[in-house]
Amino acid sequence: MGRRRLPLEKVLLGFLMQGPLHGYDLHRRVETELGNVWRMGMGYIYNTLKELERGGQVESVVLPQENRPPRKVYRITPAGQRSFLDWVRQPVDAVRDMRVEFPAKLYFFHLLDLDGVSRLISAQETACRRRLERLEKSAERYGPHDFDRLVFDFRRRQIEAVLDWLADCRETWAAWRAAAQKDNLREAQMEWKTDTPS
Repeated sequence: MGRRRLPLEKVLLGFLMQGPLHGYDLHRRVETELGNVWRMGMGYIYNTLKELERGGQVESVVLPQENRPPRKVYRITPAGQRSFLDWVRQPVDAVRDMRVEFPAKLYFFHLLDLDGVSRLISAQETACRRRLERLEKSAERYGPHDFDRLVFDFRRRQIEAVLDWLADCRETWAAWRAAAQKDNLREAQMEWKTDTPS
């Protein structure tokens, strides 16, 4: 079994799904678009790109520039596309990954206008409920005055908060979709009115 791929690799692949970029552009996009979730230095991003290239998920080409040093541009390969799409559609494994990895997945569903966000949210809710069930079973062995009861209660509340947040995500996403459909309908009506002869 290989090592677990870092979510940053998937984030870089997600940005490359929109088209080729060089390392600095990728760094800038991570900082500006996901800065509330991620903080990554340029060196880490370039090392990650090298690893992705060695793994066949991205390709690079060096482009000459007038009066400037050549620029290395990265583009995603079909293997990288499959890897990204497999990742973005799967729920995260651990509650701790809800803080960074899951919001990144939601972001890419929005950015790339991917279908299936409801399935992702449902799968994540199911994973959280299963985790909560396992946690509650293990807590049966704790007495009301055991220290571990405090730890259990903290973990239980974390999972419950995640479930509440996921319900909010579902509602927010549905509202965004409804607003986008209304906007598209208005645009289509406006186009029809301007294209229709008087």
